[in-house]
Amino acid sequence: MGINDNKKRFSVIDTTINLQEIKELRSKLNAYLYLTPLVRCYSLESFFSKNTEIYSKFEFLQNTGTFKLRGALTSILNTNEEKLANGVTAVSAGNHAIAVAYASKVLGVNAKVVMSKSSNIFRINCCKNLGAEVVLAENAHEAFDLVNEIQEKEERNFIHPFEGMNVIRGTATLGYEICFQRKEFDVIIIPVGGGGLCAGISSYVRTVNPECNIYGIEPTGANTMQMSIQSNSPQSLNKINTVADSLAAPFSLPLSFQYCKDHLSELLLVSEHEIIKSMSLLYNEMKLAVEPACAVSTAGLFGPLRKKIDGKKIVLIMCGSNIDWSSYRGILESK
Repeated sequence: MGINDNKKRFSVIDTTINLQEIKELRSKLNAYLYLTPLVRCYSLESFFSKNTEIYSKFEFLQNTGTFKLRGALTSILNTNEEKLANGVTAVSAGNHAIAVAYASKVLGVNAKVVMSKSSNIFRINCCKNLGAEVVLAENAHEAFDLVNEIQEKEERNFIHPFEGMNVIRGTATLGYEICFQRKEFDVIIIPVGGGGLCAGISSYVRTVNPECNIYGIEPTGANTMQMSIQSNSPQSLNKINTVADSLAAPFSLPLSFQYCKDHLSELLLVSEHEIIKSMSLLYNEMKLAVEPACAVSTAGLFGPLRKKIDGKKIVLIMCGSNIDWSSYRGILESK
């Protein structure tokens, strides 16, 4: 059950997930992760018909402030000591870099992370405070070039921000938690950037609850996954323009693309205005001050999905909270 259900799929990549393997992985990660709450959002339900139930997975309360720690920990724990001898490297607008910095610190590995010069200073300082060396690049495309250079010259192990089975299995533990916390739901709404979060959650939920409608939500200014699904192959964008910088992946890659394509019911876009409006809504209705990427699922709920899922049991993924007050206020004032 996926975006192309009307066509017979012959995927060269097996996008099934082993439920027992994910359960065991979550147990292995227990020393480093919080079981983030799944909270019923009565204030959001008041905007819909009386039969609507809305639950939010508060993953922004996770250690390091986002879901990214799941993939970072899984990647390092599943890499042999020889490959880790020279440390690890990563590239990120911030959240993945913070997660790799933290995972490296608790697991005793040296870390060097590449971030764009436009990255939020709060996130850059978080990485430094966790002991990681931070290298700044001009933009997202140059950041990936630079991290490849560091990986080759310094023989560091590269921890990818959204591609690879370790990332997908790590984010699948979030799907496992949701299905453990809430047995029945009709709809799940997931923010989409590079696709690693969506790949893991959607594959787990699709296996446990095959009738569930799984919606990916992507910013209009960073619609790489939408372009990829429309083209039936991973695509790249020359220019990214979105306030949700945590979702600003400049390209998609085969594994995460195929998982999203196979398991999503639909991928929809939200505008910058809808994202910022949802940040304001979450603060006013739920007293939650979250980063733009975290508000993308809510933007999907109140925007393109509003009529379609009214009256359903809905789960929202709220993915991150790494933003300082000055930036948060500036974004809201810009609407």
